[in-house]
Amino acid sequence: MPKKSTAPCDTTCDATFDLVVAGAGMVGATAACLFAKQGLRVGLLDSKPVADGQADTIHPRGDSRVSAVNIASMNIFQALEVWQTMLDKRVSRYHAMHVWEQGSDAAISFDAQALGQPQLGFIIENSVIVSALIEKLRQNYNVSIMENTSLSQRQIHKDKLVLVTEDNKSLECGLLVGADGAQSKVRELCDIDTASFDYEQDAIVTRVTTEKGHRKTAWQSFLPTGPVAMLPLQDGRCSIVWSCDRAGGMDCADRLMDLSDDAFCKVLSGYFDQHLGPVLECDERFRFPLRQYHAAHYISKYTALVGDAAHITHPLAGLGANIGFMDVAALAEVVEAARTNGRNIANHSVLRRYERWRKGENALVLGMMKGFKTVFGQSQEPIKTARRLGLNLADRIPPLKAQFAKYAMGLSGDLPEICKG
Repeated sequence: MPKKSTAPCDTTCDATFDLVVAGAGMVGATAACLFAKQGLRVGLLDSKPVADGQADTIHPRGDSRVSAVNIASMNIFQALEVWQTMLDKRVSRYHAMHVWEQGSDAAISFDAQALGQPQLGFIIENSVIVSALIEKLRQNYNVSIMENTSLSQRQIHKDKLVLVTEDNKSLECGLLVGADGAQSKVRELCDIDTASFDYEQDAIVTRVTTEKGHRKTAWQSFLPTGPVAMLPLQDGRCSIVWSCDRAGGMDCADRLMDLSDDAFCKVLSGYFDQHLGPVLECDERFRFPLRQYHAAHYISKYTALVGDAAHITHPLAGLGANIGFMDVAALAEVVEAARTNGRNIANHSVLRRYERWRKGENALVLGMMKGFKTVFGQSQEPIKTARRLGLNLADRIPPLKAQFAKYAMGLSGDLPEICKG
C-alpha cells in the first residue's frame, strides 16, 4: 500500500494504485478526496509543486483567482469534511445578485430569502479550496501525492494501465482520471479531440476597494465590450472579473491593461458608482484568454476526463468550477456502484454511464454560455430591444426566475447524490 509522501524519494518510486488522478488543482484534489473516502488506493500527481495543505499559503491580501461555489459543491466539501477548513480560512457568502445591461433599463435581481435559502452561494479563492483539500489528503495514508511529476506514456496491459512518467518511473493503476486542465496531457495521450469556440475576449481579474460596501451582493453589468462582475469578498473588497473584447471599443482588453491604476479605477467607477460608489484602489491586474471547448469523448480505455480537461466555458455565470466538481461526484458515484456490485471500476459500461450522465448536462451549460455571449455581443437595435424585454420579463416571472436561480445554485438538474446534501 502506498504511503503518504514524506520524503523526496516517495515521488519517484514505482507504485501500484487502484486509481491515479492527474492534476492536483481544485477538481483533481476533490476527486482524490472522494476516491480516498471510498477506501481506494489513490495516487495524485501534478506537473507542478503541490500546495502545502498544513501551512497557510494563502496570500495576505487574497488570491486574484476566485470561484463562485454553489450549494451542490458546498455539499461535496461538507461530505469530505473540508468545508469548515475553508470557512476558517476565507469564504464569502453572497445573499443577492443584481444583473443589468449598461445603457438600458434591462435588469434582473435574485434574492436568497425569496428563494427560501440562507445564501445564493459563496465566493472562494482557488488557493483556499486547494489548500483545504490537500491538507485533508496529506492526512490519508491511502493517498500518495507526487509533485513535479508529468506523464509521458499511457500503456494498456490487460485490465490495467501502466503510466510512465517523464523521469521514466512507472505507475500501475486500474483507472486514470484526467483532471489536468485545459492543456490536458491525459486527453492528449488518449487522442481525444475537442470542439472549440473562441469568445474573442480576455478576462481581466483583480481586487478592488469601493467607497460603499458590497452588501454581500454579486453585481454584474453587461457592457457593449463584455460583462464585468463585482464579486463580494470577506474583507469587504470585491473581486473583479471583466470579460472584454480584445479589439475595438474604448474599454477593450488592451486599453484596460495599459491604464494606470487610478485610470482603471475611474473607468470601473463609471459602471458601478450608482451601486458601490467610486472604486478607490485596485490590486495588480491579470489577463486570461477566454475560450470554450468540449471534449469529443469523456472516456477512453480505463480513463475518464473531468473538469477543465473535458470542458471550459465562459465565467459569466460562475458555473465552470461547479460543473467540474459535479463531474468528479458523478464519476465517484458510478465507481462506488460498480464496486458494490463487484464490477471492475474501469469497465467500459461503468465509464460510459459517467459520460452519458455528465456530457449532456455540461453541453447544456456550454450551449447557454455561448448563447449569452452571442446575444449580448450584438449591437443591432432589434436584438437590443429583444434582449431588454427578455431580461425584464424574466425578472417579473418569479417561477421562471426561481428555476434559473436553482439551477445555478446546484439545487436542480440531474445531481449526484452527494451534491444533494
